[in-house]
Amino acid sequence: MPSTIDKYDCTHPKVATVPPAQLLLINSLEWLLGPAGSLRGQILRGSAGSVLIKIASTLLALVLAIVLARTLGPEGYGIYAYIFAIVSVVAIPAQLGLPHLVVRETAKAQSTENWGAMKGIWRWASAITGVFSLTLMTIGGLFIWLFADMLSSIQATTLAWGFLLVPLIALGNLRGAALRGLRHVVQGQLPEHVLRPGLFIVFLLLLALALPQRDVTAAEAMELHACAAAVAFLIGGLLLYRHRPKGAAAAIRPTYDGSVWIRSALPLALIGGLSLINKHMDILMLGMFNDSADVGRYRVAVQGGMLVAFGMQAVSLAVAPHFARLHSKGDSSRLQNLVTMSGRGIVFLTLPVATVLIIFGKEILAIVFGTPFAAASVPLAILAVGQLINAATGPAATLLNMTGNERHVARGVGGAAALNVILNLLLIPPFGINGAAVATAGSFILMQILLRRHTQLSLGIEPLPFFRARL
Repeated sequence: MPSTIDKYDCTHPKVATVPPAQLLLINSLEWLLGPAGSLRGQILRGSAGSVLIKIASTLLALVLAIVLARTLGPEGYGIYAYIFAIVSVVAIPAQLGLPHLVVRETAKAQSTENWGAMKGIWRWASAITGVFSLTLMTIGGLFIWLFADMLSSIQATTLAWGFLLVPLIALGNLRGAALRGLRHVVQGQLPEHVLRPGLFIVFLLLLALALPQRDVTAAEAMELHACAAAVAFLIGGLLLYRHRPKGAAAAIRPTYDGSVWIRSALPLALIGGLSLINKHMDILMLGMFNDSADVGRYRVAVQGGMLVAFGMQAVSLAVAPHFARLHSKGDSSRLQNLVTMSGRGIVFLTLPVATVLIIFGKEILAIVFGTPFAAASVPLAILAVGQLINAATGPAATLLNMTGNERHVARGVGGAAALNVILNLLLIPPFGINGAAVATAGSFILMQILLRRHTQLSLGIEPLPFFRARL
């Protein structure tokens, strides 16, 4: 077998101009990642890009949290975080779980070159999301008008701008889902995960510099968030237009399978809704029992805990369309290998981050966010442990969603959400932000136990990363 260098004819004029060191690097990368067209090469390249995007997104989210905490203070940041959590939960019906459905159906349509089905799912999902988003915006406006006397001017204005975020984020997520289904994993995440928070940070800093004589308000922060989301949405639309397949761009009549899509979307919507409730329930219930300053401190701890989860999210986004493709081909052996390989990657990316936050959380919070936020070190450690256990159980939720078993994910997420509500009610009044962290971490652990069991029973796949995998 020829060596890696021998694969290239160095006497060829074009190759001869490449420096030997650069040629060695190119060949080494191909040996490591595999040929660009192979499954291994696609997954590793997609995972690498997804990890880079996720790192950038996580860093931007951290910088955004720092800027918000520094410019708004604990109380102002608490108001912003609480209202953003309300808007996120209220906006659940706008997406109806459609981003996961769009990823799955787009991947299937591309593999079979069924361009009519691809155009159909894109148009159908966009129409459904648009209608529900406008409906929710109208309901939100009526709510603000009816309960204006119970809200401060800052709260009312923040809510108004928050409801404007609903269609921008919902439709932006659909654009990203379509790109990920086409295996443009990086481009599918770039607008929502990098551009939106990046622009938000820039807008906040510009406003703070323009108004040095006073603090930025929560309402102004939400307004700038809406502006950043609008720009990111436009860029996401341009990326999808650029990367759509030629077949989908041709004058082919879209085909619709609305009844099947609805049946798949409903459990996915339940999953998405329960996941968001699970994600924001601690903030919502903490705001009911504690003041805005505690909400702001806890929000910082949650943001730190998300640093631990970035590895699972990045890898899951990269492998999701490949789960769907391998399952549709009935290739269970390679599917098991892929699940195992991705699970190991998740653990490798998660463990170092969790360890640092558990040991040095207090010092990091005091230095980065300021002394008033150092009190969030205990909930930060609790959330980091929960996320570490979550990551160590593998990408079970993504696997079930991408193989048509979303109803099992709905059950697991539903059980976790119910436990989260109960634990928050029991633990927040006596233990405050520490109790909220225990409730959230406990719900993570229960959900992963349930999802692992459903994966074994439904697919015969073991999501724990303890099996030898070869691609």
